Amino acid sequence: MRELPLIIVVGGDDLAGRVCDELRTTRGHDVLQLWPAGDEALRDAGVTGAICIIPVSSDDRLNLQIALKAREMNPKIRIVLRQFNRALGHKIEQNLSDCSAISPAAHAAATYAGAAVDPACVYALQFPDVDGPLVGFSERLARDFGLRDTSVGEAERRLGMRVVSVNNSVAPERAARIARDDRVVAFGPMDALQHAWHRRSRARPQFRRRREWLGDMFRAATRYEPFLIYTFVFATLLFLAGSLYFTFQLHLTFIQAMYFTAATMFTVGYGDITPYNRHGGDFSLLVAMAIMVGGVTIAGIFIASIASAFSRAQETALQGLRRVRAEDHVVVCGAGSTGTRVIDFLLDMHQRVVVLEQRPDTLVLELARTRRIDLLTGDATSDDTLEFCDLQSALSFVAVTDSDTANLEAALGALVQNPQIPVVVRINDPDFSRLIERNFNIAKSFSAAELTAPMIAGLARFPGTRGRVSFAGESFNVGVRSATDRLPRAEGTVPLYAWRAGKLRPIRDFSEMEPEDRVLYVVPLSQFKADS
Repeated sequence: MRELPLIIVVGGDDLAGRVCDELRTTRGHDVLQLWPAGDEALRDAGVTGAICIIPVSSDDRLNLQIALKAREMNPKIRIVLRQFNRALGHKIEQNLSDCSAISPAAHAAATYAGAAVDPACVYALQFPDVDGPLVGFSERLARDFGLRDTSVGEAERRLGMRVVSVNNSVAPERAARIARDDRVVAFGPMDALQHAWHRRSRARPQFRRRREWLGDMFRAATRYEPFLIYTFVFATLLFLAGSLYFTFQLHLTFIQAMYFTAATMFTVGYGDITPYNRHGGDFSLLVAMAIMVGGVTIAGIFIASIASAFSRAQETALQGLRRVRAEDHVVVCGAGSTGTRVIDFLLDMHQRVVVLEQRPDTLVLELARTRRIDLLTGDATSDDTLEFCDLQSALSFVAVTDSDTANLEAALGALVQNPQIPVVVRINDPDFSRLIERNFNIAKSFSAAELTAPMIAGLARFPGTRGRVSFAGESFNVGVRSATDRLPRAEGTVPLYAWRAGKLRPIRDFSEMEPEDRVLYVVPLSQFKADS
């Protein structure tokens, strides 16, 4: 019989291994990794006496099937499962007791989006629920927050967020002083954090932007309808030739002849000037008739060509390659499961988003059609494609495709065009991710598995776990609790924000909680570490 409670992790990929590693760093339980997991394997592993099962394979259906089998064998077992479909996962949580369903892509996307608007963001999440606002931790020098020689209380008032640590001091008192070179960790809404960073305006004059837009439209029209140019040249020559002819034949001034030719070409026919009343003869009548026929033909060609050109220009604007004219926009490379969530977060923060995706799905196309995003259907690893994104004026570049090498190639290409642009990269291998961040001028490089594994491991024991963050030389568990929770508070727990009446409220002590509050907090993990 086991002396410690058992936690079973089901899966054979990197995420399963990292969840096991996270669980083994804390004491008070045994951990068993199981793969594959049939009925007999679950029984042999001891599922009937386990306290928690964590199916985290890459197959959503299999994870749910394993979870339900475990619950039938052990009605009291806690379930933490991986679900790619975030909506389905939420419904499973609502209908299955003592269960948490996690989408690694959606969970990691919060941090990618946070780092896109704040290069100093180290971790972001939604609070209090998956449909709540995006909040995050930002670590930078005090001067980068616009702080110098001030108190913690004054800094919190000016920033509109919680100061979590100053140098190695966690939860400093309000009266504690902050020098301009101190390292400060602040926590708050990403809407506030993104504006707590000084940026130089790169706006172009409005008239220049309009001129560039008109130039792009003309180039698009000439590229798609070259016959329109030939028609225009022919119409001009016909107009000039007709004007010269009628100047001499009808004894008109050149301006009068131009007026008569234009009226004839466009079949207006005012009747004030005609070959008949000017005694131009029969031949001038034939010339006028020829100009009428030519004018009708040219007008038809112009209308059809212009309509076609604008239709194709609109299609290109929705999905195609054309130069984007913008300032402080975020370029997102990849619109898969993670990229789509990143785009959603950025739009919620009222960011202008340019998306690079070779094969956009229906949702992304709809966002482009309604002008919520600028969509370019090109290869993000191509320097020619990146040139269309106006990276010199971009706020940041986010590479979140499913390929590590494609993300790195796109990121390095963006840095070639703008060495100062903050770049956020998704890299599946955590070790490779850290190497990339250290050796290239990349603001942040995150591994989805590394962002998600601590949360999954924490949920095995504590249902309110929201992830892990490191600062001030310590790792902290991020959690959520309500006033009705009876779990004892661990030593060193620091409350950050309360969700009260639909709004975020910064708090410094649990005594400030009200009955309906949900509080987000951090707690140091060193007190739970397993003995070496």
